[in-house]
Amino acid sequence: MTPERQIQIAESFSSEFAEAELDIDLNESEFGLLERGIFADSMDEKWNIFVTNGFLYFARSWSDKCIYKVSYETNGPVTKLTKLKVTRDSFEYRSKDLIYDTNLFKKMLQMYLNRDDLYSDDRINLPLIKKTLEEYNGQNGLTKNIGSQSKELNLSIYDSLLKSNLDYLKVVGLEELRTELKKYEDEYELLSLHIFNNQNPNSATTYFFNQEGTEMLGKIQIVRKKPADNNA
Repeated sequence: MTPERQIQIAESFSSEFAEAELDIDLNESEFGLLERGIFADSMDEKWNIFVTNGFLYFARSWSDKCIYKVSYETNGPVTKLTKLKVTRDSFEYRSKDLIYDTNLFKKMLQMYLNRDDLYSDDRINLPLIKKTLEEYNGQNGLTKNIGSQSKELNLSIYDSLLKSNLDYLKVVGLEELRTELKKYEDEYELLSLHIFNNQNPNSATTYFFNQEGTEMLGKIQIVRKKPADNNA
């Protein structure tokens, strides 16, 4: 992503936003990673992250909609993230829960920086979640992330990915998941477990559960089509 495009996305951040205080210290290496930028290189990666004009931004990778704008202060080797602004443009982002938004930001930051001290989600200890994770025992470089979004939002994300990248990817498991979710209202919050191996990013899998984490509803894998598939 060019610096010019980053500026365009940053300047599109809504004038309607909610604000939360942060107190997160990053070392030089961690902030350096954000300054260099983290950009989606597969269809299962949902964020572009970059620093421009003195702020840190998180934007949706499939729409370039800017959701988070973060203030920071640098003092020697330490950069402190001080304030989080979350868009309240309902066409871009539907959440109105600032606590949820702040926790989601911390979870994402924790995942990208490979830290475990920014946010702790007890749902990772639910029996079915733990059983699912047992399939990955012995794998090094494993990253796991627990999330919660509505049925409608989850399906719309995958539909958008397919619409814009139909010739290049397959969303394996989507139709099975869609069938299983017919019994739920659009607003129903699904529990998700996203797992990928840092040594093999294309192996990412997202599992979906009911709110209580007692029933697995399906799993999604994003697969790049082979040239032969594109010509089929």
